[in-house]
Amino acid sequence: MLQINLMPRDLSPREELLKIQKKIFVQNDELIRGQAVIQERGFESYERDYKRQVRDFSEVSTIDEMIAAVQQADIVYLGDYHTNKQSQRMLLRILKLLVEKTSQFAIGLELVHRHHQKILEDYLGERITEETFLKKIQFKKYWYFDLWENFRPIFEFARYWKIPLFGIESSLSGEVDLNGRDGLNAALIASLIRKDPARKWIFFVGDLHLAPSHLPNKVLRSLHKTVLKDLILYQNSESIYWRLAEKEMEEKTEIVRIDPRSFCILNTPPIVWQQSYLNWLEHEGGGIDYADAKHSFLTLVDQIAAFLGIEPAPAKEEVEVFTCGDLSFLKRLREDGGFSKKEIRQIKKQILSSESYCIPQKKYIYLANLSLNHSAEEAAHFLKYLCSGAEFPRDPVDAFYANAIHEALGFFGSKIINHKRKCFHEKEYQRLVDYLRSEGKPRQRRLQLETALLILDHKRRERRGLPILSQRFFRSHPDLFFGVTHGLGYILGDKMYYALLLEKITKEEIRDLFHDPMKGEGRPYEIYRALLKRVQGVKIPKRV
Repeated sequence: MLQINLMPRDLSPREELLKIQKKIFVQNDELIRGQAVIQERGFESYERDYKRQVRDFSEVSTIDEMIAAVQQADIVYLGDYHTNKQSQRMLLRILKLLVEKTSQFAIGLELVHRHHQKILEDYLGERITEETFLKKIQFKKYWYFDLWENFRPIFEFARYWKIPLFGIESSLSGEVDLNGRDGLNAALIASLIRKDPARKWIFFVGDLHLAPSHLPNKVLRSLHKTVLKDLILYQNSESIYWRLAEKEMEEKTEIVRIDPRSFCILNTPPIVWQQSYLNWLEHEGGGIDYADAKHSFLTLVDQIAAFLGIEPAPAKEEVEVFTCGDLSFLKRLREDGGFSKKEIRQIKKQILSSESYCIPQKKYIYLANLSLNHSAEEAAHFLKYLCSGAEFPRDPVDAFYANAIHEALGFFGSKIINHKRKCFHEKEYQRLVDYLRSEGKPRQRRLQLETALLILDHKRRERRGLPILSQRFFRSHPDLFFGVTHGLGYILGDKMYYALLLEKITKEEIRDLFHDPMKGEGRPYEIYRALLKRVQGVKIPKRV
C-alpha cells in the first residue's frame, strides 16, 4: 500500500494568533481556578449551567438589531465581567442609544446593596459627595474589585438624564450560595417591577447570573401572573469567540444572536478579560503582573517575537521595568546620568500625562499603567531596539518619519496581543476637531485640537504624495512632534495588522522593519511611503 507523507502546512498569521490566544487562555484559566475567590458553594454546577447557554450562536447580528430587541423587551439583563472595563462601557453605550428613543426606563445595579437605596438617592441628588457615598455604602468592603472609576460614568449618566437607579443586591457576601442569592435578588427585582410595570427595566449583573435558570426565570416566577418579555445580553463568551475565530469572523463580529431570548456581545478577547481578573488578583488592577513586571513584560516581548519569527538578543534580560507605582524611577535616571535637565523635565511631563515609553539606551521601560495594551506596545518598542539598535540624531524630517514608524510598530505589536485594540483614524480625528470647535473647549485642550488638525493635514498631504518639508515647527513644539507622529503611527500600525491578516503584507516584511535601523538621508520617509502603498485599500472593521 502506497503511503503518502503530507508535509504540515505553515499556519497563516490568523491561525498562529488564534493558537497563541488559546494557549494563553488555558494557562489563565488554570490560574483563575486555582484562586479561592471564586470557590463559592455550588460554583462548578452553576458555571456549567451558564456555559451551556453561551456555547454557540444561531446567527451574526448587529447593534441595531440588538437595540431594536431591547426596545421591544420589558426587562433587559446585561452581563458584567467586573474587572473588564469594556463590560461597564457597553452598559453606558446601550443607555446612550436607548435614551435617544425613550427616557421611560430604570437601571438596577448589582453594585449597590438594596438597603443603601436612600444613600444612593442622596448621591444622585447631590446631597452627599462621592467620597461620602462610597464610604456609606461600604464599597470597598462589599466589592473586592476596584470598580468605581468604571462605574462612575453610569451614575453620572443616570443623574444627568434623571433616570431612576436602584441597588438590587439583596444578600451580604457569604450569606447564601449563588442560587439562593439569585432567589433573593429576583424577589427584589420583581417588587421593583410591580411598583412601576410600565417602565423598561435594565439590570446589570454578573454574567454568570444570566443563565435563564439562574436569575431571569426566578424573576418571572416571582412576578407570578404578570406577563412581561425579557431579554438577556451576555458579554464575551469564549466558546462563541473561538467559533467565530475558526470561521475567520471574529474581527468583523461584535454581536451574535443566541436564540430569540438572548444575544451575546463580543468586545473583548478572552485572554484580555481573563487578564483583567488575574491582574486584579495580584495588585488590584492593570494588565501585567505588578509584583513581577519584568517577567510579565518579557513574556510579551517573547510572544510578539515568536509570532514574527524573531530571536531576541540576550540583552533583553538586562531590561528594567518601572511601573507607575515605583517611586525610584526618577532617582535612577538622575543617578545613572546621561539625561539633560530638559530631558528629565520631558520625562516628568510624560509621567504626569500617564504615558508609557521605552528608554532604550538605558534598557528602561516605564509603564504608566499596567494595561495589556500599554505593556505590549512598549514590548514591541523594546523588541525594535533589540533588533536594530538605539535611535541616533537625524535630520528633522527623517526624525519625524522614523518616530511615526516606531509608533506604528509599537501599535502593531500590541495588536498581536489584543487584536480588539482600537485607535483614532481620520474620521475620528475629524469628529474630534468638529467637537472641540463647536463646543468652545477651554485652552487646555488646544494641544489636542492642534494635534488633530496636523494629523488630518498630513493625511491630505499623503494622498498627494507630499511629505512635510520642514520640521522646525515641531522642534520648538515637542508635544506636537510626539502627538502627530503618535497618531500617524497608530493609524499605520492598525492598517499593517489588517494587511497582514489579508496577506497583503508578510510577516517577513514586518520582521525586516524591526531589524532596519533606517539609516541614510530620506530612508524613514521612503519606508513610510512604501508602507502606505502596501496598506492602501485596507479597511478597518467597524466596532461597537
